[in-house]
Amino acid sequence: MAWLGFVTLLTIYSCFFTCAVSGRWGWLAICTWLMPILALSMNYEESGIEINGLMVLICIVMFVVCRHGLLDVKMWNTRLRKRHSIIFAVVYAILFAMFLYSFAQAQIHGYMLNIQGWKSERASIWTMLLTLVPMLALNLIFTQMVFTTIDRLYCKKKELTLLSCQCYIASESGVEKGFGKGYFLEGIQNGVTYHFRMTRRTYYMLEKEPILKLQEKIGLFGGHYITQLDATTFLKRIRKIDKRDAEIGIIGCILVVAFGIWLFFLRV
Repeated sequence: MAWLGFVTLLTIYSCFFTCAVSGRWGWLAICTWLMPILALSMNYEESGIEINGLMVLICIVMFVVCRHGLLDVKMWNTRLRKRHSIIFAVVYAILFAMFLYSFAQAQIHGYMLNIQGWKSERASIWTMLLTLVPMLALNLIFTQMVFTTIDRLYCKKKELTLLSCQCYIASESGVEKGFGKGYFLEGIQNGVTYHFRMTRRTYYMLEKEPILKLQEKIGLFGGHYITQLDATTFLKRIRKIDKRDAEIGIIGCILVVAFGIWLFFLRV
């Protein structure tokens, strides 16, 4: 169990680091699935504690599935996906059931603080409602990730040449200041304007490019994804950024490894 906790701690660190490097908050959100496992690993030596294998399995599987929705995507446009409200609602309901079950079991078995009051005298409907609202909102993010994973199960390849390309930092609505600020690219092909959201690294790769020739993948539901950007010119532009990020990442990893060894192997 100590090794499970150690690996979980390193995985959480890698997600935090990837979030900082890429600018995608989704990497931070998926750490939620690992919190019950980390809490279990830290408290498993306490007398009377039970290990819920189903909870651990659900958390690991859902972390992997959500992670696949983020992995290796340099630029994306999910707004073009066809609406499948029924499928989305079914996925949302299934995910929320697993999400609620995992955290309820973690609290019932004593891995985590029983904030929601499961099987306790202090449980109240107001406490439950206040804690369920953020879970419902977070589950929407997880559902979008899983939907992206399903969308990427089968992709058609297409060559996309964009003219008059412009990279900018703004919110989802296009306003320079606002909620959901991120990195965007806008380009034109045959009179049609294409919009892509991209990672921080991709932004610094392409910010000086007026014309882009991209290998695009169109998903099962119509989402647009760019997964390859390996031109020599692009890589040269971010060499210093990659070097700095690597140095910070290695130092952080050493500190987390040292903390993990103390937490799971040396602490009495």
